[in-house]
Amino acid sequence: MSRPTELILLGTAGAPLPVAGRAGVSAALIVAGRVFVIDCGRGSPSAFADAGLDFARLEAVFLSHLHADHTGDLPGLLLYPWGIRTGDNGPLPPIRVYGPSRPDTVPAGDAAFHRETTIHPELPAPGTTDLIENILAGYAYHLNIMPLDARMPDPGALVRGIDIPVPARTDSGRQVPAVLFEDGDLRVTGVTVTHGHAVPAFGYRFDTADGSVVFSGDTTVNDDLIALAQGADILVHHVADLGYLERHGFTGADLERMAGLHTDVTQVGGVAERAGVRELILSHYLPAEPDAIPAAEWAQRAGQGFSGTATAGHDGLRRELSRNTSRTRGPGHQPGPSTGATGRPSARP
Repeated sequence: MSRPTELILLGTAGAPLPVAGRAGVSAALIVAGRVFVIDCGRGSPSAFADAGLDFARLEAVFLSHLHADHTGDLPGLLLYPWGIRTGDNGPLPPIRVYGPSRPDTVPAGDAAFHRETTIHPELPAPGTTDLIENILAGYAYHLNIMPLDARMPDPGALVRGIDIPVPARTDSGRQVPAVLFEDGDLRVTGVTVTHGHAVPAFGYRFDTADGSVVFSGDTTVNDDLIALAQGADILVHHVADLGYLERHGFTGADLERMAGLHTDVTQVGGVAERAGVRELILSHYLPAEPDAIPAAEWAQRAGQGFSGTATAGHDGLRRELSRNTSRTRGPGHQPGPSTGATGRPSARP
């Protein structure tokens, strides 16, 4: 009997600054025993191990965008398990890292929001393949020296970066989701979303025989994401409480910029309702501190206007998807009428 598809939240904190009690944003989706990771925030390699996942079964990583809170622990996810990525016939196939390509232009900013120093001006906005090449170059010492003291797989087979093309648009302006990966177990599609000057930034949909999971990435309310998520079993959506941020010092232009980057907790239930998903799971919290806002409050406010189940995601949350099981509800849920996913742990892949 094949294993059910399972979603695991490895970390749920938004923003680069580390906070106690909550790891940086990252998630894993296990499909037929194969592991796919979405974003690699702070602590994701350790969370991967804590979840009981097998690094040898990691096939691909999907980066929503290239901000550090989504990519900072990608080097560790690739390099820490390098030594075990081998089989009877030599190195395992390279881990594929999908993510944004180089943008066409580099934003200039304005009088209030601008940069003073341009880092690496010859390539100031690298894409995903550039990122991978630079990780390998930066760790060349480790990759070249370790095989002299320990039996290691060929580092040339460790990883491949894949730049995602920006999806085409119809005459009406809607995006045609790009098909990024497809085989007998899984189909992955993506659209660009709106996250300030982070262009391109992506949301992803994973369709399996057991059901479908959509990851919003960081975005404002976005019609293309809503179209991508139509009828999905689970929508993992990032969330911000802009009112909380305003009460704690973000005002004027600063708050306006934040509103151009994120979806407020008062809006996310409407997104899930328009998409017709069964369960909305919150992640990438702003504020990120676990004690800033209680989980029940996040879920209750996010669930307003949504007829499904709104869940305040937490580090380590697990969901199995199965067409033949009903959703089990527990603490942190705002119940709704939908069914289809369970919260119980499954066997470790």
